Amino acid sequence: MGVFQKTCAVAALGVGLTVSSVSAVAQTNYILAGASPGGLWSLLGVGADKALRASDPNATVTYQTSGGGFANAALVSTNKVNMGIMHDAEAKIAAEGGDPYKAPVSNIRAMAVMYNFSAFQPIISKSFAEKYDVYSYEDLAAKKPPVRLIINKRGNIVHNQAVEVLEAYGVTLKDIESWGGRVLYAGSAEGVELMKNRQADMVANSIFVGHSSIREVVNTIPVVMLPIREDVIQSVSTKMGTLDITIPKSAYDFLPGDYKTVALSAMLVVNADTPDDEVYKITKALVANIGEIQGVHKAMRALTPEMMVGQNAIPFHPGAVKAFKEAGLM
Repeated sequence: MGVFQKTCAVAALGVGLTVSSVSAVAQTNYILAGASPGGLWSLLGVGADKALRASDPNATVTYQTSGGGFANAALVSTNKVNMGIMHDAEAKIAAEGGDPYKAPVSNIRAMAVMYNFSAFQPIISKSFAEKYDVYSYEDLAAKKPPVRLIINKRGNIVHNQAVEVLEAYGVTLKDIESWGGRVLYAGSAEGVELMKNRQADMVANSIFVGHSSIREVVNTIPVVMLPIREDVIQSVSTKMGTLDITIPKSAYDFLPGDYKTVALSAMLVVNADTPDDEVYKITKALVANIGEIQGVHKAMRALTPEMMVGQNAIPFHPGAVKAFKEAGLM
């Protein structure tokens, strides 16, 4: 299947690929594909623009809405945009030709990691945990309670991660339904309301530590965070091309100690054929002016130059490698 067909295959999943080719765009103007008009990824576009303009006042980065990371692989691969934002796990799936792709997308390269702290945080209501004596994934698998589980919608990489963790314990979504439980597919905002209104018992989401969606739930009902075994963390991370993260005990009152879990990272990707000097220029500007990115949202204050090189999903572009080596980061 050709790259144009692959693009159409992704579009058929309901993502909007509406941008035109950027082949004629001047070298100082770059189009960055993100996701929705709002949200953190749009702010990353703002930060990238500010960082690049701080080094080159004539340069601009224009944020382009899209269907998200899976769609962005096709957009970058076919040169519809100059850059795209993808989760590390999405980039690995694209490179391997996993669902929703029909063939490997082999010409995308990493430029810089923008964050690595979207943590998988499976919480269950304390009342449900006490009623069925479920305080771990092992308990869930052994006791088969009628749990009403919220995971993100299909086509979202967060959905994949929740399923991978369950399956590492020998549990499928069909198993949950066979126990008399329900699987509810919802995003963060809808999941909050379902938990607060006692219409769900457990939510397994990958999100920033201390995110408002979790705070809203824990301020309404007592919860428990299900621990994840070290071998499961490592197996899921290896399969998905992700890293792990430790949530400090101080992050939540209900944590009995530091909590290690799997994570998702978001990074900027470019076409492998992008000239080295172009990628070098942009990457160097991102590192040199990292404060511009840190300033777009309080969550981004945690971004460091060292974090920008931390991913295992796909190869870095040679131009990025040059900039990182020059900065002593590789």
